[in-house]
Amino acid sequence: MLHRAVFVAALLALASLTNALHFYLRDGEQQCFLEELPKSFLVTGHYKTEEWREAEKQYVENPAITVSMTADDNDAHHLVMNQKGGHKGKFSFTAGSSGEHTICVQVHGAQAGGWLSSSVVRFTLDIGIGEADDGGRGAIEKIKDIAEKIRVLNAQLDEIKLEQKYQLERELEFDAATTSIKRRVIYWAFIQLGIVASVCYWQLRHLRRFFEAKKLV
Repeated sequence: MLHRAVFVAALLALASLTNALHFYLRDGEQQCFLEELPKSFLVTGHYKTEEWREAEKQYVENPAITVSMTADDNDAHHLVMNQKGGHKGKFSFTAGSSGEHTICVQVHGAQAGGWLSSSVVRFTLDIGIGEADDGGRGAIEKIKDIAEKIRVLNAQLDEIKLEQKYQLERELEFDAATTSIKRRVIYWAFIQLGIVASVCYWQLRHLRRFFEAKKLV
């Protein structure tokens, strides 16, 4: 069963605009609204469905609900969006030409029972209409900017690695010099010990000869 109604008509200049609205649907019912869009403007939207639960006396989310959304370029008679999603989600499309675009919403999966007994679904929609689609040039520029930052970071990392390597080499040189000095100190200590021992031996021998010459021994 198809029900078609016009809810909103918005006239836009070149600035971005956001429309927030909600309306009520039953299972299988379709409702539409108009948006006046400039050519190549990017339209994005977030939606959420909530089903009326009589037992709880409130609207609650029902993951079983699915949503079909279409967008028609009325002047060009061209379908610019045909999307199916869950009980909540987002969508986007680019206006093919300047003029009216019809956006239609249809829900499925609400509690069965036909028009008289099926649950009412509250559909909340937040539409944002931004600047003209630049063919991805903005994203490319952002990627280039990120790549440049990564290049700078890599250069800084290379400098840090070189500095660490230099410090390591200096540390190894210092350790080698310290080890050499310790080795020389030990060698010099042994040499001094040898000299002292030799002098003591010579003095003792000389003293013994002196005593023998004086016939004291």
